[in-house]
Amino acid sequence: MPPDSTSLEGEIVDRFYAALARKDLASALACCTENACFWHNFDDVEQNLEQAARGWQALFDGFTENRIDKVRRDPIPGGLVQRHRFLLRAADGVLKARPCCIFVSFSAGRIARLDEYIDLSGALPVEAADECA
Repeated sequence: MPPDSTSLEGEIVDRFYAALARKDLASALACCTENACFWHNFDDVEQNLEQAARGWQALFDGFTENRIDKVRRDPIPGGLVQRHRFLLRAADGVLKARPCCIFVSFSAGRIARLDEYIDLSGALPVEAADECA
């Protein structure tokens, strides 16, 4: 199922990930409430917006490219659940993908909470033909 970018929530998430892909921290932050909370399964730590922003900056500094693809999205009460691949290109030029699932809650038209389940067991190489899809 293609993402529902016509919903307000879908548009917000699209803008958020597009900003991260452009390495535009200010625009990513603008998609979030001031007291937004971010959680990751791999460390079981909740982060406030400032802490999350430091992590996003480290992502920008550590990879030449980051983006998502193969997005599937469904509404849930108060938000949405989204499944996607998180694509990262390191300085060596190799593009790798990590399966990811997020649960997002919204308040006043912005992201209030994002719970991210990302598979860190091993990034999967992305085939050249897959990059064009």
